[in-house]
Amino acid sequence: MNPEILSQIRSMLPRGSRSKIKTSTKYSLSYIDQVLKGIRHSPIIESEIFNIMEELLRIEQANSIKYKTIVRLLKGLRRI
Repeated sequence: MNPEILSQIRSMLPRGSRSKIKTSTKYSLSYIDQVLKGIRHSPIIESEIFNIMEELLRIEQANSIKYKTIVRLLKGLRRI
């Protein structure tokens, strides 16, 4: 992975992601940090990172749908 992309990913990962990756992959936090910095490569860890990012995307999409629904409901309430 590109170091610039890895930097953005590191900043976006939610708290506890490293522990979650450690639990599912059995790699040390140090090794996971090295992968996140681009020093080492591990398809297993990169796959877990990808899964976490997909989960974040689903959460953001759900929040966006909820936000739009709330705005639409509030607009409807103001008309009453």
